[in-house]
Amino acid sequence: MNVIGAALEELYRIFDILNRDKFNGELTEPVITIQKTRGRTLGHFTLDRTWRDKNNEEAEETSYYEINIDPRWFNSRTPADVAETLLHEMCHYYNKMNDIKDCSGNVHNKKFKASAEKVGLVVEKGKGVGYGYTSMSEALEAYMNEVVKPNEEAFEYFRSTPMKPSGGGGGRKKNVFKYTCPDCGAEVKGKRDMTIKCGLCDVVMKMEDEEAED
Repeated sequence: MNVIGAALEELYRIFDILNRDKFNGELTEPVITIQKTRGRTLGHFTLDRTWRDKNNEEAEETSYYEINIDPRWFNSRTPADVAETLLHEMCHYYNKMNDIKDCSGNVHNKKFKASAEKVGLVVEKGKGVGYGYTSMSEALEAYMNEVVKPNEEAFEYFRSTPMKPSGGGGGRKKNVFKYTCPDCGAEVKGKRDMTIKCGLCDVVMKMEDEEAED
């Protein structure tokens, strides 16, 4: 069974409807992916055209931005919630297309807030993400259920995160994690769920969800 194929087909269908109704059809089709992201992120949008034709890497007409949806959350979120995450990432896409800088690293600014509220999202401010927490207004939720009608069966499978196999040693438990700057790529180590800022870029560094090596 091609479980990823079914989910991708549904995400592209939802993208087309949201693009038509919320963005006047202005967004060109991106590459939509389904893969695990860092930490507890629900999805992401790439600021660069990360998908390129190997026969003509520089051609803009054959290069694409990426929107990714993390499949770990298909188990705990409704199909309408998954569509809400897609809409959140489409706001980033719209802002990119209109030369609107809506983030510094992972911190969402008021320009993102304005774009998100315009399409019916409720925006809340949170530590480390700025105006990055979004949810559906009652009107948007009704629209999702009555117009978009996400197919529940398409998101029936989710990606679990199994425990690491035991090495059988009995050594100490590691609790050091790697933090990476989303802008320059600098790396540091620290304890879980710390707020660490990059000294060069002045943005919050992202914690990897796997323990770092000693």
